Amino acid sequence: MTVRKTIISSVAALLLASAAYAGLSANVFAAGEAVEKTATPQTPPAIRVVAATKRELVERLSVTGTIIAREEAAAGTDLNGLAVLQLNADQGDMVKRGQVLAVLDRSSLDTQLAQMNASRSQAEANIAQMRAQIGDAEIAVRQAQEGLDRARALQEKGVAAKMQYDNAVNGFDSARAKQTSAEKAVAASEAQLAVIDAQKQNILLQIAKTEVKAPADGLVLARNATLGGIVSASGGPLFRIAINGEFELAATIAETSLPRLQIGMPVEVTPAGGKQPLAGKIRRISPEVDQRSRLGTIYVSIIDGNGVRAGNFARGEIEAVRRQCVSVPASAVTFHGQDAFLQLVENGKVKTVPVTLGARADSHVEVNAGLSEGQEVVARAGTFIADGDLVTPVRGEQTGAIKP
Repeated sequence: MTVRKTIISSVAALLLASAAYAGLSANVFAAGEAVEKTATPQTPPAIRVVAATKRELVERLSVTGTIIAREEAAAGTDLNGLAVLQLNADQGDMVKRGQVLAVLDRSSLDTQLAQMNASRSQAEANIAQMRAQIGDAEIAVRQAQEGLDRARALQEKGVAAKMQYDNAVNGFDSARAKQTSAEKAVAASEAQLAVIDAQKQNILLQIAKTEVKAPADGLVLARNATLGGIVSASGGPLFRIAINGEFELAATIAETSLPRLQIGMPVEVTPAGGKQPLAGKIRRISPEVDQRSRLGTIYVSIIDGNGVRAGNFARGEIEAVRRQCVSVPASAVTFHGQDAFLQLVENGKVKTVPVTLGARADSHVEVNAGLSEGQEVVARAGTFIADGDLVTPVRGEQTGAIKP
């Protein structure tokens, strides 16, 4: 009996436990159903947006290069074997056109000039002598002509013999030949005098070249002459001059940027070690691109080149674009291949729109097509937002952030 009572008690306990568990499960399910019925709708994620604004966009291109003289002039000589006797200019001096920079030894040329003068005097004396002979020859011709006329008249009268007449003819011909010979001798002497004059002129020209003069106003960049040094035509110029002291920046730039440049564009040039940029503008754009580096060269004239030196490294900032345009932060743009897109937010809904971009500057980019002023876009485009997603726009004034 005792065992039976024990079994009955155990069964009763199990039945009571099952009933309690079933009641608890029912209460939990009912509570969950109540929570589900009373839950509020989920809020779309907050996304920071910015409005497309109209602003002045200034796009700059950076270039680097070397300061060079805009135009150089060389002062030298084509004489050989002459020594430098005097130097009147040095590197860094400003010189004027026609100023004597150096004087060469002209003693050997002076000797040659004296020889030419003596030769000319001799030629003049020969000409004078030949002209005197011409005068004698003219007199002899007249006398021979008179004798011939008399012999002809006597022969016609039958008084003179034919031999006498023939002698008169021969005498006249001889006198004419001597006159002609004297005239040709004078012509030869005059030709010789012209040769001497030409040689003398050449020597005078060489003497003039012994004074090495500045061919233009400018700044002396280099002096290769030394006192006592022997000059030669193959030794290069004695002086190099920057004409008018004008300098420019010869800078290289990628070939893809060359089509955007135009002559006259303003440029700020900062030489190495310089604190303030110098104003300049593009003077010339090289028509050739280096085939190995794919770089082109531009020449930027420096308006006020005081303080710059030829050979200086310098950096230039080119103002490529300055205009009013609709722009957005560059971070708002996303790309698919070569195509640009913006994530437009309208009525809390995201819509990806294709756009055409223009200039870039100061972390902003110009939008030429696809977006209007005032429309809002996602400030930082990302792949976690897709077309049709609902978002809660958060503007700069709501977050306290600085407006782009």
